[in-house]
Amino acid sequence: MTARLEQLASRATVRIGPYDAPGELWGSGFLVAPGWVLTCAHVLPLGQDVESIGELRVQGHQLDAPARLAYRLGGGTDPDQDLALVRLPDAPPPHACVRLTDHYDPPHRVTALGWRTPKGGRPQSWSGHSECNGRDGPYGLTLAPHMEIPHGASGGPLLDRDRGVVAGIVKARRANKDGGLAVAVTALRGFRAARPVGDEDTLGPDPYAALIRAHDLWHRRAVGGTSWVRTQSDTGRGGERAWGPRDSAEASALLAALPRPDSPAVLQRTIALVLGYEPLWEDELAPLDWRDGQGWVHDEPDGADIIALHYLLAVAHLCRDRSPDAVAELEHWIKTRVQALPDYLGALLRSRTEDTDALDAGCGADDDQGPVVAVELEPDPYRPGDRFHWRVWSWPDGPETARVLEEDEADEGVPLTELPQALDEPLGRAFRQFDAEGRLTRLELALPVEHFGTHVHTWPLGARREVVLRCLKRRGEPAAAWRDRWGGLAVSDLKPLPVQPDYAQEALATAPPGAVPVLCRPPRQSEGPLAETIGAGYGVALWSLKNEHARACGTDCGELYGTAARLLDSAARATAVPERLRLLREKNDETDWTHHIALLYDDPRRPIPLRDDVLDSP
Repeated sequence: MTARLEQLASRATVRIGPYDAPGELWGSGFLVAPGWVLTCAHVLPLGQDVESIGELRVQGHQLDAPARLAYRLGGGTDPDQDLALVRLPDAPPPHACVRLTDHYDPPHRVTALGWRTPKGGRPQSWSGHSECNGRDGPYGLTLAPHMEIPHGASGGPLLDRDRGVVAGIVKARRANKDGGLAVAVTALRGFRAARPVGDEDTLGPDPYAALIRAHDLWHRRAVGGTSWVRTQSDTGRGGERAWGPRDSAEASALLAALPRPDSPAVLQRTIALVLGYEPLWEDELAPLDWRDGQGWVHDEPDGADIIALHYLLAVAHLCRDRSPDAVAELEHWIKTRVQALPDYLGALLRSRTEDTDALDAGCGADDDQGPVVAVELEPDPYRPGDRFHWRVWSWPDGPETARVLEEDEADEGVPLTELPQALDEPLGRAFRQFDAEGRLTRLELALPVEHFGTHVHTWPLGARREVVLRCLKRRGEPAAAWRDRWGGLAVSDLKPLPVQPDYAQEALATAPPGAVPVLCRPPRQSEGPLAETIGAGYGVALWSLKNEHARACGTDCGELYGTAARLLDSAARATAVPERLRLLREKNDETDWTHHIALLYDDPRRPIPLRDDVLDSP
């Protein structure tokens, strides 16, 4: 298999140079989809003006064609930035394409391919055998000193000789040493943020998904001598039940016809449900498209075919309403594949998919089971003022999925006024992971009651998304009163409960199950009633952020209570209140009361876990 696949890889490996100098070699590349060449960005003389590079020349097996730089990642030489896509003409001549791995773990035995120019000679093809002996960051693959990578070979494919797929892109040789460095194929996921060059934005809003789907569809159609999958299958490893190259290629092509996942979080939740545990993927390697999910079945010691088919059924369920025809084709293929299994294994698959109906691609606000990101703000105990240590939590799915994403490493904490800037990048990374099409992830801030006057919903990171407050003291197992009050909201109509400072305790203790406390004074005038609201177990409450008054209530208080009543009436259920408030803020200008009230939304089904350590400062 290796020799034959090396021949196919060689046919798909091209050399790149200036169009008007066919004998000049800048570097190598390889064809990954019809009309698309992947290479390292550093082999191209980009300079400061990327647009000025002009027309390129791509040459290889029965190929000599003009080309243009279409996309590049960043501009650095780090592995995750050193990639570029070159586009051949709209109707390129027939050519071979390599098959890209869907594995996550690095390869072992590898063959590097590319082009080189002997001194005084014309470019000629080159290959060398080595081993991958380590990783350098999330995408860098180090190559053992079994070969010397020549100048010109950068950008060529790195073939995994054990699995028969391309696992990386040859990057560089090591200075004064044999061996070198390659870029893992998983770095292609960065092309979601690739920058088109000029007017070459032909892959649309998600270049990674468009490219990898074109790649998978090509390999399903390829026949005869250019069929990579056929060569893999002829001498593939594994027994009768193995999830082989043909299975993987067919499934990948069927997945390519489906709409993209609503968000990476939806995909990751599906994988975790199928596997029965949550994989410990690094952020940079987290799956983005349906094909990426297939890669996890390879690491399962037993029953890879059962797990793969279960995964495909789960994806079909998620996409059925949006793409019924493509899902029908996928389900027909799954049915055919299941019929080849022994009866007891078919029954096992059916038992494992009984909970598939629990999946929901939208994870809408009606049942409040979608992803949530929370920021825990702990006051620094050693310094006066409003300095905080922060920790970002996420709940990708239900209550049992809480995990820490990032946390503050500053010894002295961060001033409250600087928190929007300090949290911008970590929250941006979290939101990119969990935001779905048509639904932005809710932001929850857990902080002390004395800071409930913070205008969190006006921070840039809160724009256009639900923003709610939580009480920092409610970490860990919920108290009975908290659970009882929350349960009452689920079975009763929501009604505003005006809370006056002098009568707060009595009003809170005797209120009906659907009561939602509304405080007409800002927190610095009603810190006591707010604390009593928390102590009485209320999980939803509203208060004014601007209406300071020392004496009797006035017309502003009446307007606030009216706004609260309309909000609660429109929400109908407690789980819909955050979204209703967001919509009203979006609909009304900044003079409206909805922009000057804060919302406590503290769900006891998803408490912030107790710390297993204590934030400390020297």
